[in-house]
Amino acid sequence: MSHWRPRPAAHIGLRLIGLALLASLRLQAAWLHMLVRQSPSVTPLQLMVAASCFVSAAAGIALLLMGPDLWKPVRVASRWQG
Repeated sequence: MSHWRPRPAAHIGLRLIGLALLASLRLQAAWLHMLVRQSPSVTPLQLMVAASCFVSAAAGIALLLMGPDLWKPVRVASRWQG
């Protein structure tokens, strides 16, 4: 397997994508708040918007903090190798 060497553009780009995901949370949270105010009982649309908030927050933080290091190869113990 060849090792991927991230260029500076990859560092900046992935971190900007993480920042954009975190910035999108404001709109998603406002939409979820509006949906909850309309119908206090849980609807499938509310669950989908809440799940999208969670995924955006988790991926945004991971990309912002780690960037291309998320794809860094790791050493695996010999017992787990084929």
